[in-house]
Amino acid sequence: MNCTEVAHWWNRVRYRAYAPVYDWLAWPMERGRKRAVRALAPEAGARILLVGGGTGADLQYLPPEARITVLDAVPAMVRRAKARADALGMNVEARVGDARALPFDENAFDLVLLHLFLSVVSDPAAVLHETARVLRRGGRVSIYDKFVPPGTTASLFRRALNPLARILVSDFMRRLEPMLAETGFEKEAHRQVGRWGLYTATVARPAERHTPPAGPSRAGILQDEED
Repeated sequence: MNCTEVAHWWNRVRYRAYAPVYDWLAWPMERGRKRAVRALAPEAGARILLVGGGTGADLQYLPPEARITVLDAVPAMVRRAKARADALGMNVEARVGDARALPFDENAFDLVLLHLFLSVVSDPAAVLHETARVLRRGGRVSIYDKFVPPGTTASLFRRALNPLARILVSDFMRRLEPMLAETGFEKEAHRQVGRWGLYTATVARPAERHTPPAGPSRAGILQDEED
């Protein structure tokens, strides 16, 4: 078993343990999650995939008429996502699967959410490649997470905390821009969202499929949005 597979195994182990208390642990990130979904502006009939969807915390912010699929590697998380969908009265497909090899056809979704996931998953590049594959032409991805800002050096505190954080929760030292460049995505919009500027919400699309939006850019719109 190589290092990537060991990390994938450990993710399943620790998040299976966290599942009963995950919503309590993640509640401080809810404001940013809500703003990330708002930035994506999903339409009512959109086909939406939540990759690493956990307990389905994003569901309450999505249109109930959307065709939503939640995928997670941890069965305990998937069961909670399905229970949340049922409580919300939403018809959601919740299934166990590997984000590095998505069990869906090409062009299957209009929107993909990668929320609090790319800093956790063992191979984020593989996840982004798979995201591009399952997105339809013109499809977009929402990335809500904590990354080291471009053009900056990670703080001493962040560097000191990261060895323990990588074991318990996620990698605090990842940078989004190299991931996007490596996998052929380009940003459509980007902004800081809550929690002392540590978290950001990014809307991106595969560069080879990019179609410039009509009217004002989403990037400009996002800079002015508030709760």
